[in-house]
Order: sequence, then structure tokens, then C-alpha cells
Amino acid sequence: MIVEIELDRGDKAEIDSLEGNMLTFRSPRAFPPGAPIRFSVMIDEHRRAFEGRSIGATRIEGDLFEVRMRFVNLRRDDREALLAAMRS
Repeated sequence: MIVEIELDRGDKAEIDSLEGNMLTFRSPRAFPPGAPIRFSVMIDEHRRAFEGRSIGATRIEGDLFEVRMRFVNLRRDDREALLAAMRS
């Protein structure tokens, strides 16, 4: 399933993968390495906030970038909820 996230400036992005503490998503914005990334996700009718640091971004198609980030505040229950949303 496609999980949509809302970046801190209101841009929408889509999660590609979550492996360990690293998230990959497609975004209309690029983030240079080390840049902070803040976003929220609707999970089970609740908005959850997440924060991480960019590992880098690559232009993939048109105006989209594949962004790789490492979480800085990922709790186990938030990770499990995010994975469940990706599976449903």
C-alpha cells in the first residue's frame, strides 16, 4: 500500500521502504545530506509526527526525488504502526 506522508512545509510525499532505522520516500523536494526532515503520517485515525536526518536525495523522474533518511526519534510502537500501515 502507498503510505502518504506530509512534510513539515505541507508537501505530500510517498513512502517507498522502511528498513531498520532508514526510510526511503518519494518527494517533490530534495534534502541535502544532514538536513533535518520532519513529517507526519495518519495512522489509525491519529496523526503521528516523525523526525530524521537526510542521508541524501536522487532525482528519479520529472520533479520527484528519492530521499533517504535516518530516524532520530523512532520509538518501537511508532515503527510497528508505520510498518502495519505500509502492509495494509
